[in-house]
Amino acid sequence: MPKAIERSIRGITCGDCRHAIENAVGVLPGVAVAEVNTRARAVAVLYDAPAEPAAIEAAIRGAGYRIAHHTEGSTS
Repeated sequence: MPKAIERSIRGITCGDCRHAIENAVGVLPGVAVAEVNTRARAVAVLYDAPAEPAAIEAAIRGAGYRIAHHTEGSTS
């Protein structure tokens, strides 16, 4: 069953920011969907192993953004 996480991101200001984060997270093995909402300044990620929250967060930071807070859960 896929897992879901959401991270609020600081520094998202435009569509280029959205693409940078989606591309950085979306290439991680196990990530099925990485979707950024620029208005909410958040990214929602659906993933399975081998992806894990620490790697997803590292990809976000590697793209030049800071994580404000997060939520986690499972999808049905």
